[in-house]
Amino acid sequence: MRRLPIAAVAALLLAPAVAQAAAPVMPLAEVRPGARCTGLTVVRGTQVSSFDVEILDVVGAQRPPAARILVRLSGPAVDATGVGPGFSGSPILCPGPGGAPRTVGAISETIGEYGGRTVLATPIEQILAQPPDPPAAVPSPPGSRRLAAPLTIAGLRPSLAASFARAARRAGRVLIGSPAGSRASFDAGPLVQGSAAMAAVTSGDISIGALGTVAYVDGPSVWMFGHALDGAGRRSLFLQDAFVHTVVNNPVVLDEVSTYKLSSPGRDVGTITSDGPSAVVGRLGAPPPGFELKVTARDERGGRSTTSATRIAEEEDVGRPAGISPLGLAAAAAVAEAASGVLPGAPARQMGAMCVRVGLRELRRPLRFCNSYAVDGKVPNALAGAAVTDMAAAVALLESFRFGTLHLTGVQVALRARPGLDQAFITGASAPRRVRRGRVLRVRMRLRHVDSGARSRRTIRVRVPRDAPRGRQTLRLAGTPADEGGDPDDPGDVSIVFEDPEAEADPGPRSVQELAGAFAALGRFDGVTAILSGGAAGAKLRDRRLRITGQARVRVTVR
Repeated sequence: MRRLPIAAVAALLLAPAVAQAAAPVMPLAEVRPGARCTGLTVVRGTQVSSFDVEILDVVGAQRPPAARILVRLSGPAVDATGVGPGFSGSPILCPGPGGAPRTVGAISETIGEYGGRTVLATPIEQILAQPPDPPAAVPSPPGSRRLAAPLTIAGLRPSLAASFARAARRAGRVLIGSPAGSRASFDAGPLVQGSAAMAAVTSGDISIGALGTVAYVDGPSVWMFGHALDGAGRRSLFLQDAFVHTVVNNPVVLDEVSTYKLSSPGRDVGTITSDGPSAVVGRLGAPPPGFELKVTARDERGGRSTTSATRIAEEEDVGRPAGISPLGLAAAAAVAEAASGVLPGAPARQMGAMCVRVGLRELRRPLRFCNSYAVDGKVPNALAGAAVTDMAAAVALLESFRFGTLHLTGVQVALRARPGLDQAFITGASAPRRVRRGRVLRVRMRLRHVDSGARSRRTIRVRVPRDAPRGRQTLRLAGTPADEGGDPDDPGDVSIVFEDPEAEADPGPRSVQELAGAFAALGRFDGVTAILSGGAAGAKLRDRRLRITGQARVRVTVR
């Protein structure tokens, strides 16, 4: 057998149709060692390149679901780098009768060879056996190490993307930070065999997805990867085209260190509908159902503001087959990016606030909470770290709901930030020595401001109940300390996003109304609390522009 004629390869690379006609296939029984074939993939931009493939052997032919084709790759497209994540699904075409090209399979797994040019391919029959509309979840069987489709995250500044990648690595996962791709920055054309494509869980300013290669196209149906994404069966994810910036060369071929394609997502061109053991399948056309994550950040002093909009794939109606929603990672990334970039610098001392609003189809009123921050941090972007922690806690609460299906209609996050720390300590307090039951006790606090040393006063009013005990009482005043914050560039501070939730005996909220209450309780009080001895009376004072810290006591007589 011989390589494909140049004219045949050119015809494949220039295929014009959006819904490409099905190419002829070669059954595994006809694949022979020694055959000289052609592989297709993208190594730069969107143009499909070809490389040489030699069939070395057919492995496991007696067990069709586990059968693989052992191949050796060569040619300018792969000689320098070998292959790795992103090459999964690269189709292999061998000449059939009369020299016409026929698809025999697609690259899917490494074997650990240094250089990454001897790999395994999944036979085309197994790939096409994965239906576009599976009836139920399909488990991914154990087997040799596949070209694991690591998630690529685009839309973060480089240091932040690197910190998320390190946090993922700590959790045994692979996350690649990529330059943000603009939908108008390139024209990928139609998806054809060898095109770069993504199975994405989000779309927009924060894009998260797995890059692979199109193995086969039949009308509107597109088969990718040659292996599972999660092996979860029916799916509802974004099918996107992609731009490959370069192939990062690392021929060691380890799980965490290997050659991979650095890419950016492009347009939403359809929906990923199926995720089985040997392929990920999508349909060209309408994108999947989803909801918007909108994050707005404003510099209260400089007037600068930023807004990001990210579409989250909504898989509730297909049973959330992967077990969790991508909202946790997407929201943490969007909040970290917004809070880190809204100020012209990253002062250790910052003031700010975050309000989160979540719409649910099951509730008339949205879930919501607000928290303010007075950060006296020892690291840059401490405010962003504190906001990410609260956002992660909110998503974890949503994920904990077990007694029904929640349909999110939108998530809105509003952030405010300003440099400096507006904080004052309580240095003392005074109040009338005597107070009658049923009356209001006015307590004046003496404050000393941080940095400036200025002095000021605040008054808190405490209503004494009519049944309060008589006699000498102690009124205790307690402020709220400054927040420690965190550093979103520190993988330890964002690792919560990648931690698998532990099974707990507590079933969590038992109704959506109880969930709404728990969500509101995520908001913390950050002012001064005044409590009379024994809890007979209490009051709270909150200054929106000043964090009041410290404690004081006042002795009064209740008459």
